[in-house]
Amino acid sequence: MSSKPLEAATLVVGSEILSGRTRDTNTQLLIETLLERGVRLGRWVAVPDEANSIKAELARLIIEGFDPIFVSGGMGPTHDDITVAAVAQALSLPLVHDNGSACRMEERWLMRNPGKEIPAPSLEGIRKMSTIPEGFMTIPNEAGMAEGLYGRVGSNGQLVMVLPGVPREYRAILLSKEMGALLPRGESIHMAEIEFKGRESQLAVLLKEMQGANPDVEIGSYPQGPMKVIIRLTGGKGRVVQVEGELKVKMEGIKVPI
Repeated sequence: MSSKPLEAATLVVGSEILSGRTRDTNTQLLIETLLERGVRLGRWVAVPDEANSIKAELARLIIEGFDPIFVSGGMGPTHDDITVAAVAQALSLPLVHDNGSACRMEERWLMRNPGKEIPAPSLEGIRKMSTIPEGFMTIPNEAGMAEGLYGRVGSNGQLVMVLPGVPREYRAILLSKEMGALLPRGESIHMAEIEFKGRESQLAVLLKEMQGANPDVEIGSYPQGPMKVIIRLTGGKGRVVQVEGELKVKMEGIKVPI
């Protein structure tokens, strides 16, 4: 039997996400990226731009043992970008200025504005975005300004990552070589689907028995209409193929209503 899959969690910060004005496409990309590495997303939490909410949920995810934990959104230069400060508070870490990060941001600004001096408001924004939790490291942002952050926390050394919420910047950091070197890799996760032409209720007892006998393979049923059900199996490839074969044989004995 294969070991328990690695489980990550994501904490999405943004009142605009909760209001429905902005779609969270970042997490879909995260799920796909993690699955390729054999890591499942075990928790997906969204909170408003409120320090107490961020601190409470991050603390909960750490206590529950998720690793790695991704925090995204609220890393910009404005007053409501409070994520980094809230993460530091949740981890009881002081905020420190990262000179290397600040210099890289200044260089990006000058490249985009050749021949100009950085105005005071922009310098203040750069200083805010280059203030990070003590002990955290940075991942350069090739698509924007605010850099990705990561650090090991807790007694188990769980990896906490903080990424900007702008989709193109989130993508650039998540798919970067630096991130690839940090992310864990587990057993490849495989999915298989079986179509059943009948009612979901006809499968209830069988699926319960199969799940009990095969706890390392996730078995889910998803009705697609009054007489069509998709059975989805998720787990290590070898075990999924094995359980898929057993389930197909047993499903053949179920009579389909006329």
